[in-house]
Amino acid sequence: MFFCIISNVSYSQEKDQLDNALLKSKELNLELHVKWHSLIHYERGILSSSSSVTNQEFFLSSQGQQKPQEELRATISAFFNYPESQCRFPARLMWLKSVMPNIQFPKANCPEYHSFMNSFRTNSISVVYASGYLGNPASMYGHVLLKFNDLSSNELLDNTYSYGATVLDSDNKLTYIYKGITGGYQGHFANQKYHHQNLTYNESELRDLWEYRLKLTQYDIDFLLAHLWELENTSMTYYFFKQNCGYQLARLLELVIDKPLLAPTKIWVMPYDLIMMLNQPETIKYVEKVIYHGSRQEDLYNRFNQLNHEEKMCVESIIKHPQEETLRILRSLDEESAKKVIDTMYDYYAFIEVKHDGLSDEQVSKRKQLLTERFYLPEEQLKWKKTNKQPPHMAQNTAMIQLSPLYNESYGNGAMVRFRANYYDLLNLNAARIPYSELKTFDLSLLYTEEQKLWSVRELVLFNIINLSVSKTGLAEDASHAWALGAGYKPTSLSCIDCSDMYVNGFLGESLSLSDNFAGYVALAGEIQFSDLSSSNVKSGPEIGGVLTLAPFWKTSLKIGSYYDLSNLAEHENYLKWEQRFFENRNFDFRISVRYDDVFEYAINFSTYW
Repeated sequence: MFFCIISNVSYSQEKDQLDNALLKSKELNLELHVKWHSLIHYERGILSSSSSVTNQEFFLSSQGQQKPQEELRATISAFFNYPESQCRFPARLMWLKSVMPNIQFPKANCPEYHSFMNSFRTNSISVVYASGYLGNPASMYGHVLLKFNDLSSNELLDNTYSYGATVLDSDNKLTYIYKGITGGYQGHFANQKYHHQNLTYNESELRDLWEYRLKLTQYDIDFLLAHLWELENTSMTYYFFKQNCGYQLARLLELVIDKPLLAPTKIWVMPYDLIMMLNQPETIKYVEKVIYHGSRQEDLYNRFNQLNHEEKMCVESIIKHPQEETLRILRSLDEESAKKVIDTMYDYYAFIEVKHDGLSDEQVSKRKQLLTERFYLPEEQLKWKKTNKQPPHMAQNTAMIQLSPLYNESYGNGAMVRFRANYYDLLNLNAARIPYSELKTFDLSLLYTEEQKLWSVRELVLFNIINLSVSKTGLAEDASHAWALGAGYKPTSLSCIDCSDMYVNGFLGESLSLSDNFAGYVALAGEIQFSDLSSSNVKSGPEIGGVLTLAPFWKTSLKIGSYYDLSNLAEHENYLKWEQRFFENRNFDFRISVRYDDVFEYAINFSTYW
């Protein structure tokens, strides 16, 4: 009977504590708290509101997905009635203890969770931004991930978490784009060692990594890890232009950074937006430092540019001449120069091996021969200078509005308003982006003319991709083909107002670089125009162009070409586009442009970016 009395007293005390906790949570309106909504991933929509998590197992209430108040009540009740539920939701417990410090929650034994924390706990975390990769639609806009820095061991063994879509191996690129835009995939957070990220981005895809090390307390880091434990085996609907890696990582970090990390003026999200938001005046205090991790390709470029003329000629000769000549060429140099050439050649072959998925037998033999020779040289390591590259947050923002007064030889004065959702063009400030490239999506232009005194849709670029693939070394196999691909709706000629058709166009050619500030190309261009699916007009012809940077505030681009109608080669048309950017500012620029397609058109363009 004595034990029954003790048991009843204990039960009564726990029930009182539960009642007190529920009452206190209601007094504090915790069901409306931003952090609680973040913990259950509750999203407010125009027509409806619910959690973005699609697994019912994530919720302790059957109504928890739609009703935060019910999930909060169920969580508090479960923590008292079934203390082991704390092991499933440790971040919820940490938060409840922080907002209701006087409530004594029952203790629970959670060996699996504690083992997880012992393996993952660090005192430093970083946001890592992988630059864009135009060879894959999934990677064109870059990627962000979270890295937990164990400063006592090799960085490659650090743990990382990233958010991505679960894609079937059978899905091709067009299927991926369609499903990614329409929400056809489920996304989830996945843990991998940093060496996997380094191999994927730095080595295999030749993408630069930029690490933004954050200044967070140990409690904040533990809180993030606790919530990542909660998200294990959960999924959310993945959307390419919003609920992507940038969006979910921003939401995760908002648990510990008391500032918005999603751009308030955008309804879409890009990975770059998180980097931009972390470097605002109100959030820059959370960034301790920025660390650059160059790709294998950038390592080659950095070392090659530090060679003198004789050493560069030696590298070119080793590549060009047969293996039997390698040692003779190398031994014509002094010891220090020979070591520099060998190091550069090692990076060259590593780059070529990635680019072509392997080396030829002769290249393998040359590399082995060079490494063997290196063992006979003094062991002293060379001191290579680190490359000085601008970090991503120094680039212009990705959304643009442009206002342009213009004069057209056919219909006189007019004005154009242009909105570009993403991302950048050849003339933007493109820090940490692919050099001499362009990636535009949803670029809409509205035209007003004094002749008609009304607005009309002039052009809609669904996407336009340009990659000049310029070689920075001039070495064999360094450069790729210059190429472009675009699609949308545009005028068939600048001489008419209401004459736009759908189109697909592009070019394939060779690039050339006469200096670090100039890239040009010569290509065969083509275009298909069609007003409906029953008829089309196919044109093709030569095109030349280039981009010149005289100063950061003075950059110009030019393209000139001629299209021949493939159904009647006697008919052809010439076209030209020249554009000049002034100013060096992340938020705005001023441009002038001249275009020719049947008639000339002149414009002054004022652009703002956000």
